[in-house]
Amino acid sequence: MRTLFLAIIGALAVLGGPAGAQPYNLTLTGASPGGLWSTIGAGIDAALAAAYPGSTITYQTSSGGLANVSLVASGKVPMGIAADMELTAAYMGRKPFKAPIKNVRVLLRTYGASARFQMTHVLLNKSFADKHGIKAFSDIVAKKAPLRVAINRRGNMDGDISAMLLAGMGASLENIEKWGGQVVRAASREIVSLMLDRRIDMAHFGIAYNHPRVREIAKGITPVFLNTSFSVVQKVADFMGGKVCLVKAEEYEFLDRNVTTVCVGTVILVNENMDEATAYNLTKGILTNIDKFKAAHRLLKKKVTKQMMADPAIVAFHPGAAKYLREAGLLR
Repeated sequence: MRTLFLAIIGALAVLGGPAGAQPYNLTLTGASPGGLWSTIGAGIDAALAAAYPGSTITYQTSSGGLANVSLVASGKVPMGIAADMELTAAYMGRKPFKAPIKNVRVLLRTYGASARFQMTHVLLNKSFADKHGIKAFSDIVAKKAPLRVAINRRGNMDGDISAMLLAGMGASLENIEKWGGQVVRAASREIVSLMLDRRIDMAHFGIAYNHPRVREIAKGITPVFLNTSFSVVQKVADFMGGKVCLVKAEEYEFLDRNVTTVCVGTVILVNENMDEATAYNLTKGILTNIDKFKAAHRLLKKKVTKQMMADPAIVAFHPGAAKYLREAGLLR
């Protein structure tokens, strides 16, 4: 099956070069329907349909980026979306992977860490902070405050980022429970509900800057965005394949000082055996029709640039993609 798939991709490339490629009918695996990744799929479909009339990119739901890396590596799908932390885990052979995955390549980046579409928020209920005299994260540790905190679900690496950041600050999940607190694993929507119902004291999760769910929390309670020390943020970002990003005091009404946190981006992956001409054509088709791609979602339209889409990841660009990126002056 894998050999047949690669043969089909190669045949499509032979039928036409960059100036006259035949239509591409390919599958892109993402995550759940209705989220940002599904709109990324719609944007890629629109861009390639404009570049090569008759092309169709079918967005296929999956359990997320971890699964997508494996699907692309095994040749079961031609393209998949993965976050930097998921790709890093696969490339390094960390859990849940049993061995390093080395046969995937980056076609292009859909958005970079600097877009802050997945930015770790550390939102503490001010009433809890006032009750326990907490002005900085170090006070939680020093006072062994009985913190009830929610992080993302098991199997979602956003939860791993939160766990590492908490541990780096001295508040490991084990310590929190020893102090009489509680650690809840939940999806972002549920985290918001738990926060508004006062069933948790802290929401610790990755979500876009100024996301409606952050605004919902701020409307229902008074949050405090606690800072995580730069050295801890840098260590976690490096380990996970993310970047350190800054939130300025004036960017949130409830923030009175700059804070640093972890941000991650996402990439489109292909198998290393994809034909070079195909990878070239796909990359060129998307980037020369970037407005079609960006029109799929307001966040893409606001933040994504051609240069951002050429930001490197832990895995190299596919040679065909790299060839076009160099021709476009986006890659040295």
